[in-house]
Amino acid sequence: MRVFIRDNYDELSSTAARFVCDVIKASESKMVNIAFPGGRSVIGLYRELVRIYGEGGVSFKNVRAFHLDEYVGLGEDDEMCQKNWMKENLYDKIDIDSKNVHHLNPWVRTDQYEEECSRFESLIKSSGGLDFAFFGTGADGHVARNEPGSSLKSVSRVHRLAYDTIVQLKERWGRDKVPDLALTMGMETIFKARQVLVLFAGVSRSHALERCLEEAVNHMFPVSVFQKHTNCTFIVDEPSTYELRVKTVSYFKGIEKTSEEVFGDPIHGQERLL
Repeated sequence: MRVFIRDNYDELSSTAARFVCDVIKASESKMVNIAFPGGRSVIGLYRELVRIYGEGGVSFKNVRAFHLDEYVGLGEDDEMCQKNWMKENLYDKIDIDSKNVHHLNPWVRTDQYEEECSRFESLIKSSGGLDFAFFGTGADGHVARNEPGSSLKSVSRVHRLAYDTIVQLKERWGRDKVPDLALTMGMETIFKARQVLVLFAGVSRSHALERCLEEAVNHMFPVSVFQKHTNCTFIVDEPSTYELRVKTVSYFKGIEKTSEEVFGDPIHGQERLL
């Protein structure tokens, strides 16, 4: 497990974007299967990806995208839909092929949700599995729409949103009514990705980061399971570390400094140290 601490959200976003670009470039001409998230935590990352792409620093032609989740009960043209949010914030600004963008479809009949989730799982498997998944998390440690209490062995499914999530969505979108269900990639599905990047941004995530780094795995903080992943990186900003022990912060900052001094690479050099 690698942890990189950045001074602020902008630096976190820049580091994370370079990390994503490195994953894409490492695939060379092969297709790379990536789980893409929506949400406020990754807005800065996506802006940076668009900038790097515009400067010729990366291409998405060999990227196959799988969305982490989609709300149930919205019109297909609603701006709150994850697929529309992703188009607006990323896909319409880069060279990804639309045929390589895949999402869970909540616009099937209600009795077809299980079949739709099975279709999505089968598509991931037939494509070779996820090479890379990245996402932010909330104060409650959710992953995609796997809310606290979710089974850590879950696969893609329909899932009810937590009350706190619904309240937050109402405030974020300025609506009196928001969805209370979502189709989501499951915890085990995400965990099976060969490489994982988790972002923690802001003091509101400090408790979740503390639970993730300094305490045991707990299904009430789903993100904590990634401490067991064999190739997981956390990129966090300074405010999100406020509930960590001083020695924990000092340790990871020291590891990064050592990897830069010894290998000349603060990010990938850690792979040789940990």
